[in-house]
Amino acid sequence: MNCRRQLFSSLLLPIALLTATSIAFAQQPPPASQDSLDGTKPQDQASPAKDSTPPQPTPVLNETQSTANGPEIRGMNSAAPLPSGRVSPVQLGPLYLQSLSFFQSADAITVSGQPGTNWQSVSTFRTNIVFDHSFKTSRIAVQYEPRLTIVNGAVFTDTSNLNANWTTTFYASPRLNISIDDNLNYFGQQGQFDNLSLLADLTTGTVVQSRFLDGTGHLLSNRVELPISYLVSSRGRLEITPFFEYYQAPSTSISHSRSPGGRISYGYALSATQGIGVSYSVQDTSFSSTLPTNLYQTIAGNYSQILSPTLRFSIGAGATVSSAASAATSASSNQSTVNATLNLIKTFRDSSLSFNYYRGQAAGLQITNGFADRFDLAYDRRLSQHTRFSAAGGYYREFLSATDTSGYFFSGTFGYLLTERWSVVTEYAYKHQENGGAAFQTGNLHYLAAGLRWESNHHNSY
Repeated sequence: MNCRRQLFSSLLLPIALLTATSIAFAQQPPPASQDSLDGTKPQDQASPAKDSTPPQPTPVLNETQSTANGPEIRGMNSAAPLPSGRVSPVQLGPLYLQSLSFFQSADAITVSGQPGTNWQSVSTFRTNIVFDHSFKTSRIAVQYEPRLTIVNGAVFTDTSNLNANWTTTFYASPRLNISIDDNLNYFGQQGQFDNLSLLADLTTGTVVQSRFLDGTGHLLSNRVELPISYLVSSRGRLEITPFFEYYQAPSTSISHSRSPGGRISYGYALSATQGIGVSYSVQDTSFSSTLPTNLYQTIAGNYSQILSPTLRFSIGAGATVSSAASAATSASSNQSTVNATLNLIKTFRDSSLSFNYYRGQAAGLQITNGFADRFDLAYDRRLSQHTRFSAAGGYYREFLSATDTSGYFFSGTFGYLLTERWSVVTEYAYKHQENGGAAFQTGNLHYLAAGLRWESNHHNSY
């Protein structure tokens, strides 16, 4: 019951904040001078229900969070912003069909301590339905992904996967604006994840890492933020962001965590294509009774640059200190580590390459009190007007953690475009994971799949 109360409180928080703030600030259109100085929205810790997006450097470049269609929201299973307006041939007002697919796969699973190989035949039907509505400076988007799965003849329905975002902005003056952001995610299963490849968007510099470890049970998260942004000068921006974060994964030994915290950052535009910044964040995380409360403090600096229209990178480095306190014994302990990020996105005439390295507080593959290293590399190539090939690999390792999970994967995908929106896709993937505690078993997975996919804007990627 306590977990439900915490979740209910986190869902009501943005409504209370909106009511209180609307008394003091009237909603006004964003001033013209704002557009040239809005930087990429910081992502302290992405929701694990969708993916694992580590904190990224925040440049001050020629980008904007707000558009004519409302504040920007990232698409589910994507690094690019969610499109607005008339975006699908199957659409009724703000409700539209984004994609649907059918895949048939064969899995070979070996688990440590169990004899032989477990063979599975899996049929998966999946669709992605989006509700997206903007009004004045507010935007509500719900991205819903129901599935029907047949495993060795047994039928399972999973109608619970969703990503819901609500964001609104109050413009108090030409220099000061306050936003309220609520991001709720629910993933009914922690196994057989799609979209293993690293996702990257050149226009915004956003990089999104996949979740690739296989486990059991559901995973829920909710994050509420109140970014307060002030333009100190024509080039400098100061931002203060209080937040509250809630995770729940009842199948694991650590069933839930609650994290109030805040972040203060300053970004400065060296030029239209170069930005530097510095930030300090604090996060007080309480877990289920198996772990003590942890106070995380992080200080970091970053540098970002658009080297050309086809090449963009960002780099950041700093340090994180974790202070654990046990209420039962009154004992405390401190741990520290270097944190770092490196993002590189390069596009060529018929291909693209993206790389990401992250080191810091664990990136959300499961609830943990530790830190993690994560490497990802993805290559995508258009072989012809109708064919496309992609290859990807990733590595994850926890340290100073109660779970010490590690794993890696490799995958290759081949797609053939049948029509403007229909395509045939084949994929092979290999995953290895170990020492995962109650949530993730040690073992290997070979995955081979073929299927048919329809996407509302598929032709844009070929």
